[in-house]
Formats: sequence, C-alpha cells, structure tokens
Amino acid sequence: TVEETYELEYGSATVELHTDAVKPGDRVVLIDDLIATGGTMMAGRRLLEKLGAEVTEGAAIVDLPELGGSQKLRDSGLPLFTLIDFEGH
Repeated sequence: TVEETYELEYGSATVELHTDAVKPGDRVVLIDDLIATGGTMMAGRRLLEKLGAEVTEGAAIVDLPELGGSQKLRDSGLPLFTLIDFEGH
C-alpha cells in the first residue's frame, strides 16, 4: 500500500491505497460526500498521482465553501462539481 497523511481542522488523518488499485495512465474521478478543507480529496489525488493515474475531476454531494476547500481544489487545477453548497452556520 501507499499512504498520504493530511491535516484536518482538528488534527491529521491518513488515507491508504493498494498499489494495484490503479495503473499508470488510468483516468480517475474522485468522489466524496463532503468537502470542508479539501484535505481528503487532495490527499487522494496525491496518492493516485503517485501511482501514475490522472485525476481528471472531483465531485462531492456537499460543499462547505466558507472553509475554503473547494476553492483550494479548484485553484490546484482540479475541475470540481458539487450538488449542494451550505453557506453560513
């Protein structure tokens, strides 16, 4: 497996992926339930790219735009699509 550690609002987390999960040149869409800080999706992207895959876009059901994650992902060049934006508290 390969792993990537990333920061959360309240600590850190690690995601892991089997090295045979993708092949070099595979095109991947990352899908998550929620984007807050963007850390999970960015870590997943880095893992996939370490294995030679191309992350073509990201998608999530919910975006919390005030936390800046979706903007960070878009600023990194990742096309991102979300269904619901929850603004404010």
